[in-house]
Amino acid sequence: MKFGKSICVLNVGGTRYAFTREVIRDFPLRRVSRLHACATEKEVLELCDDYDRDRNEFFFDRHAQAFVFIMLYVRYGKLRFVPGVCELSFYTEMIYWGLESVHLDSCCQKRLDDRMSEIGLDDLSEIDVGVSGDESQSSGEPLQRIALTRRERWLEKMRKTFEEPNSSLLAQLLALVSVIFVLVSMIMLCASTLPDWDTAKRNTVDEHR
Repeated sequence: MKFGKSICVLNVGGTRYAFTREVIRDFPLRRVSRLHACATEKEVLELCDDYDRDRNEFFFDRHAQAFVFIMLYVRYGKLRFVPGVCELSFYTEMIYWGLESVHLDSCCQKRLDDRMSEIGLDDLSEIDVGVSGDESQSSGEPLQRIALTRRERWLEKMRKTFEEPNSSLLAQLLALVSVIFVLVSMIMLCASTLPDWDTAKRNTVDEHR
């Protein structure tokens, strides 16, 4: 790496990680370690989504929580699925960072195999992970295409809507409505303890007798 500062910052889905150049060079994740060999910003942008030269920060528009579990693998050597995240979605994150299914713990490997069977894939070799001509020359990274059924895609979209408020406009609106309901409930609860509220309630009951 012939540019930037000695400290490199990886920004994955808004979560920042700081490493020295030496750590980046020997990083267990292939996509990250390849940054060390980049000589120009153009080469860097073939591996990440954006780059800030002033802060030497590399931006990756990926699933932040999934990367936390991948970092646990980097530190402790154990790779397991993120609770509540589709196994196939997590597997695509693994492929993106340069990991394979063999890196998973045996229990998670079985879960992945079961999910493959559910959608009609007998084994992992049926996943089409190929490299097109132009893409292989520019970035060298495989294109990731996993055949998800409509139901799987719908479930993943619903999960993001309810669990990730920033994933879409609908998710933001749902989060806003939830906050409004909570605030209204708190106001009503506090108001019900006031003496005037209790008096008004008794008067209303007396009027209907």
